[in-house]
Amino acid sequence: WLPPHRSLKVTAGPPGPLPPIVQWGQPRSGSTFQYTLLCLIAKMRGRGTSPEPTCNFAPTLSADMLQPNTVFKTHRRPPAASNYSLFVSHGDKRLETSGLPEPVVVQTLARNKDLLNEVDRYRAAFGLSPDETEQILGYMRYWSILRRCCGLQQSKYNRLRLHGCAVPIAVDSSEFPMCEAYNLTAVEVLFTQTRLYSHGLMKYNPPDHASLTARSILGYIP
Repeated sequence: WLPPHRSLKVTAGPPGPLPPIVQWGQPRSGSTFQYTLLCLIAKMRGRGTSPEPTCNFAPTLSADMLQPNTVFKTHRRPPAASNYSLFVSHGDKRLETSGLPEPVVVQTLARNKDLLNEVDRYRAAFGLSPDETEQILGYMRYWSILRRCCGLQQSKYNRLRLHGCAVPIAVDSSEFPMCEAYNLTAVEVLFTQTRLYSHGLMKYNPPDHASLTARSILGYIP
């Protein structure tokens, strides 16, 4: 069961500072997907505001860090302050949120695989316009492929494939990453052509696919 999302009362129109946003999730729960999505929305909505929106990972989060136009990702329980908007990603175990602000969006691994519907939940929460929603969806579509198919946090199943090991799931499983179906260099090129990337809202350092693949096969990437 998932609670319905709450509206942040942020409507389309002139940009203004957003309340502090905290993404809290277990490692490997899709927390980076949720954090990246929130950071993208904050930077889109916060253009021209002062201070400019910032996004950071916080191993430990304190109440004094929670300022307007800040987005934090943490794997530890956030403070019980009430001046921030909480977004949660659940992994194998459900996080206990009692004593914290009511989560605006609760994400599960199953929902994270349904990109279109997941982005639509944030559209409702932030009051995004259809054009804003389309731009965010386009950005996250390419980002998600690169996230699961390359880099240090790629899918464990793709890593098994690169090692020449048997992949213990069927190709029609929702867990199957399908990385061999993509030309990742072409995906990167398309990604850099998205409208949000061209606006410079988010930084992305393209990985060296050949080097990372070789390192993974040789066992240098755990």
